[in-house]
Amino acid sequence: MTDLTSPMGLWLGLLGPDSLEALPTEGLGWLGVDLQHGRYDVADLTGLLRVARVPVLARAASQAADHLARVLDTGVDGVIVPGVESTAQAAALVQAVRFPPEGVRSTGVTRSVLTGGPARPLLLPMVETRGALDDVEAIASLPGVDGVFVGPYDLSLSLARPSVVDDEVVGAIGRVHRAAREAGVLCGAFSGNRDLDPLLPADLDLVAVDTDVSVVREGARAVLERRVRR
Repeated sequence: MTDLTSPMGLWLGLLGPDSLEALPTEGLGWLGVDLQHGRYDVADLTGLLRVARVPVLARAASQAADHLARVLDTGVDGVIVPGVESTAQAAALVQAVRFPPEGVRSTGVTRSVLTGGPARPLLLPMVETRGALDDVEAIASLPGVDGVFVGPYDLSLSLARPSVVDDEVVGAIGRVHRAAREAGVLCGAFSGNRDLDPLLPADLDLVAVDTDVSVVREGARAVLERRVRR
């Protein structure tokens, strides 16, 4: 993602290619496509990639090697992988997403090959569990890992804290950021919360500022409010 123009990203779980094509992207540096909780399947990635005007990262639906291979075969710029619990799991992800000799991923006549997709897509394990947090320094330092991505909502659940702005959760995000900086890798996070935004490290490389659902809601609300005032 050498052409990343801004750390700000939009998290997609709803929009189809036609809607995405009409969406203004000024100020956006990347898009995150949620295969885990969104409406999308791997087959939906191709249509979204054709109209995306900024780099696309896909949050995988699982850590399964065959699933990750199919996601990467579409030509996405990288994968954000949920549910990581340990350094061993992160090491298995490296094996799954890297070509030999670094890993065991195979190649073929894929969309990524045919369209000149990234030769080395980003691998960003998510830190959203206590297990990943406990191992974050080792995970961030693993050869083949390009960065770590914080999921604060699941992390707050895993830490049994009441909200993403709880001191312990904010402190955990800071620990992840320090681990990434010490390892010289990327650090990203999901936000979607105006109270959390000012508590995040200021120099995050990737910040999913909100979701497409929120954009649609707020846009519709703004239009309706303007009409009412007339």
